Amino acid sequence: MRRKNRKWVALAVGLYLLVMYSAFRWSMRQPIPEGNIFIRHDREVLERMAKEHAKNVPPEPQPTGQSRLTAAGPVYVAARYDASHVAFIVISDTESRFNPSPLMRSSLTKISAPVHPYAPLAGLQELWQPDSQYLHFLPKIIQTAQPGDQWILNVSPDLTIPVAIDHPIIAPTGCSLALGFLASIPPDQQKIFAASRAEYFAVRHNPVEPADPADPQVQSHIAEIRPWKLDPVAAKTIQQQLTDRMHQELFALDSRLLANAGTPGAAANDMPVANPYPRLKEWLRADQALVRGEGQLDYDVHAYTLTPDSVPRLFVRARWTLSGANVFLMTAWFKDGPPPALLSADSSWSKAIRDGEAPGSLGDNLEFQSILNQFDADHDGWAELLIHSYTGPSSTLGVYLYTDQGLVPMKMPLTHTAESADACLDP
Repeated sequence: MRRKNRKWVALAVGLYLLVMYSAFRWSMRQPIPEGNIFIRHDREVLERMAKEHAKNVPPEPQPTGQSRLTAAGPVYVAARYDASHVAFIVISDTESRFNPSPLMRSSLTKISAPVHPYAPLAGLQELWQPDSQYLHFLPKIIQTAQPGDQWILNVSPDLTIPVAIDHPIIAPTGCSLALGFLASIPPDQQKIFAASRAEYFAVRHNPVEPADPADPQVQSHIAEIRPWKLDPVAAKTIQQQLTDRMHQELFALDSRLLANAGTPGAAANDMPVANPYPRLKEWLRADQALVRGEGQLDYDVHAYTLTPDSVPRLFVRARWTLSGANVFLMTAWFKDGPPPALLSADSSWSKAIRDGEAPGSLGDNLEFQSILNQFDADHDGWAELLIHSYTGPSSTLGVYLYTDQGLVPMKMPLTHTAESADACLDP
């Protein structure tokens, strides 16, 4: 090569490298929903591998008892009220707590609270008994119930006892009223009831038809496994699967944020005034940081036997933080291995955080969802779970049928809003 051409060659090489570097920087700055070329390639590879894996894996067994549970009628959450009574709500949000309706103008008798309150998560510490002459204002389920009517109480996976209706109750739940019953434990069952450490139960008006006991596939060994410790290999596998699932959930969340960014009022109402969480662009930057692995992951694991195969299912509560702020919350179910396999996940709390519907304290600990009790009403080996969830300013208690594809709600959960009476009044 002639000496006089070397500078042109060097210039061409330099321009080529500059263009390639600029293209690389440009690709890395692409928004998460589209994904830069490297993330998109990795995602496509993972999706292709998942599809191939799904073809070779036989379908997991499914619960057979949902029809039996549904046929028995609605299931409600009951809370221990004292040593010999439970309280449960059958209708929520009937009317405003301060509505001047005939019901509220009636003579209400406050029920004496127990010396040692139970079941604080249910929010049923304040109960009132309506006057019998005003019962015709109440819904049919309240009107037709008679003192002494028997309901069925699931205390644990292997214990079911009858309870007898005492009288209707009215319970303030935040700014509205809920209706239900106070029921008593029969004297011959009170010792068994007192021996249970549980404070939250499931109650039905009708018994559930049991599964065929002659079926060799039906085995019921439902319980929490304590203590439970992960070996280092299993822990690493769970962390990796949690992170991969978090990336997938982020993609969906940020796609929704961008899709809604141009809707009327979105610019003015991205977040409430003085909300500590960043707005759209800041959320996208924060989520990019999570994808780059800059978040701090904390999680805990609880193991349960919930299925006829007796293979432990692992309930995992995970939290990612950036600079000390909670930015992503998720629960996940795993089937124990080796290796542990992710079955389902729920990141609804992360959506609430981005929508400004959750307080900054949500996720300060990992108690944003908890399993309070387990049942097997039809004895088919598949568990029903009583679950408490914080959803920002309110919390819910509900009964869910466990499946490996996700939890199936058996009824709308009981919602309790932790608002004072003063906050319910218009200024």
